Amino acid sequence: MTIRTITKKPLLTALLAGIALAGAATASFAQTAPSWAKSLTPGTWTAIGSNKLMNVDPEDDAAANPNYPSGAPWRGSTGQASVIQSWNGGVLARNYGPSGSLILYGGGHSNYYGSEVYAFDLATATWKRLTNPFRGPLNWPYATGDYPDGSALPPHTCDFVEYDPLSNSMVLLKGQNELGPPSNNTAISVVHAFDFDTKTWRRSQMQSGLTIYSGGYSAYDSKRQVFWAEGGASSNGFVKFDPKPQNSDGTFGSWTTYPKIVTRTNAVATYDPAHDLILVAGFREGPEVFAIDPNNVSGGRTALKEVGAAPTKEQASGWEWSTLRGSIIYWRRGAGVYELKLQGTDWKAGSWEWSNLTVGANSVTPQEMEVDNGPFSRFRLINYGDGTEVAVVVNRPDGPVYAFRMPDVGQRPKAPTNVTAE
Repeated sequence: MTIRTITKKPLLTALLAGIALAGAATASFAQTAPSWAKSLTPGTWTAIGSNKLMNVDPEDDAAANPNYPSGAPWRGSTGQASVIQSWNGGVLARNYGPSGSLILYGGGHSNYYGSEVYAFDLATATWKRLTNPFRGPLNWPYATGDYPDGSALPPHTCDFVEYDPLSNSMVLLKGQNELGPPSNNTAISVVHAFDFDTKTWRRSQMQSGLTIYSGGYSAYDSKRQVFWAEGGASSNGFVKFDPKPQNSDGTFGSWTTYPKIVTRTNAVATYDPAHDLILVAGFREGPEVFAIDPNNVSGGRTALKEVGAAPTKEQASGWEWSTLRGSIIYWRRGAGVYELKLQGTDWKAGSWEWSNLTVGANSVTPQEMEVDNGPFSRFRLINYGDGTEVAVVVNRPDGPVYAFRMPDVGQRPKAPTNVTAE
């Protein structure tokens, strides 16, 4: 396996760190908002895209599929559709493309074995396949969770994929060394990163004694420039992963493990830079929203005091921080977009109020917005720093990408005409 080692000069490292910290304060993009984003009516959904994910399926590419026109060796039981539909999330790569890109990668179990990476370029609203999958032959297990070409085995990514702005990489915080029978889903504690500049993969060292099973969550902490993660209900620890160290064996990153905190299946998380919190929604086992203080991880979790008309809470939902509104944004399914916002300044004692940002109307038919097995982190927010903040989500390989423009604080979303109410 080829592992790429990154060497940064001290001055460059300091400059990058300063840029990252400045970006953490605003959580905005250096890129320009595309014209379609500026034209959206706040509080409504719009379908966008000049092509569909299925149009760039490597199984249909004779140069990629050695069995063409027959099924590809990586097809599994359900093919490319599983990149979306088999409990998989996504990444918003803000520095890939002139307006950023929505990134997809994943598979899991026997559903799909393809290790290719996809990008929806937000500037052109076009899907691209950035890499081809490992062609095989497939011969599990793979001890460090990557194929012989260096690409990571595609698990159910759930809420375990994030973006590292310092290295311009997608970071996969859940590893597997086996996908097909007999074990079908063997989790290992290793992190893989895909570099958008070089289109190559690298991996961390293994973390012995730690189990990170499907259904957990992760969040990128822009203040500390680290990732926080915890596996599903059967996992045994809450972890901090620092991607910056470059190890002598060619791997990257360092681990810090803490006792488990939430461990709820199909949970989602986001980092709140305004209050320096990790906010976790684990709605499969209960309706609470939990806060974890990165300055006091041993303090465990704190259930937030919620007020207002909360929406129906469902597992594996979209869960993002809005810089524009200073609130958590929750997308369940259909077209309803909701926010949860702290009233006052005391996050522990204060009330967090729910409100609906869609005012009961949609710009697309609600059935089109339905999603199988949860969107997880395929629902992402893009803040361009010019007052334009847009959510994007993709639900199926044969459908469009949907975009929702966030209304400004104090602005009443304008309901579109000739739409179907939720």
